[in-house]
Amino acid sequence: MKKIFTIIFILQLIITYGQNCDCGKEFDYLVNKIENDYAGFRDKVNEQNIEKYNKFTNEYREKAKQIKTFVICSMLLDDWLGYFNDKHLSLRYETNIYYTFKNIDKNSTLLRLPSFAWSHNQLIDTLIKNHINEITSKPILIIDLRGNGGGTDYAFQELLPLIYSKPYISKGVEYLASEGNIKYFEKALKKGEIRKGEEEETMALVDSLRANKGGYYQEHKDDTTIIETKYSNPKIVGVIIDDFCASSCEQFVLSAKHSDKTIIFGTRTLGVLDYSNTVPENMLTEGFYIRYPMTRSTRLPENPIDNIGIQPDIEINKPINLNLRDSIDDWVIFVNNYLREHLKLK
Repeated sequence: MKKIFTIIFILQLIITYGQNCDCGKEFDYLVNKIENDYAGFRDKVNEQNIEKYNKFTNEYREKAKQIKTFVICSMLLDDWLGYFNDKHLSLRYETNIYYTFKNIDKNSTLLRLPSFAWSHNQLIDTLIKNHINEITSKPILIIDLRGNGGGTDYAFQELLPLIYSKPYISKGVEYLASEGNIKYFEKALKKGEIRKGEEEETMALVDSLRANKGGYYQEHKDDTTIIETKYSNPKIVGVIIDDFCASSCEQFVLSAKHSDKTIIFGTRTLGVLDYSNTVPENMLTEGFYIRYPMTRSTRLPENPIDNIGIQPDIEINKPINLNLRDSIDDWVIFVNNYLREHLKLK
């Protein structure tokens, strides 16, 4: 009986983030694996195209040497695999990060939030509310956002009083008032797909979009954010980010940067925030659809984030760990030690 083996390369991502992500070495490892063990290599690279292949590979090797973050490196490796046009060839990584609250020591607590997805909104709120007394009894809070690809800004609202120190200007977004976007909301209202309690607000939005058709409409103007609830503790908050941090995760980081009591640690974020509020739209074939952003940030054009990211205050050059679960790893220990020294705690 003939056995057909599906080749799936799952890289063991015991590599490094930030300035320690050696994408060049990862690239060489992948090339060696493909050239020696991939059953299709000899069919797809031969005397007729070996020069083209070598040139292509060398160009990607040079690009890889310049890359210092994991997500961008994985994109380049996956792009290189596209040369072989074999859908069985794929790069994959697995994350195993839990929503976590932990007391680190007598001075510090940890909140680990790997997603701001709408479906996890209540989980995050409950986690914070259940431990608010412990969090506000200690001078140090560490918020670990590694692996957090975003979701919705509603998911981090309970965090804001914990990091707030002073009023700040909040930049908003503006909708593209196109006919298609207007019809999207009208159809959603008709089908009862708008969240309960937001129907009137959505109808008002539709009216405003129609009044500004062809241009942009800003529903909520840039405004000063003032949070009435203020805590004496934590006195300092360390926010840990990586290059998975995107969208709503980056929005939270921007909010944190307005505070005098926060320090951002880790690596540069992914850079996916300038255009947001994505919605699904069906394509011509049933079951096939596209998600696209309806809004753009009023930070533009002066302060773009897309494809740039947000730089941390303090970079961390320590091994990646996508199997964090609920552990206190080297990154958390580094941040805790830094903040303890900052506050001169014993």
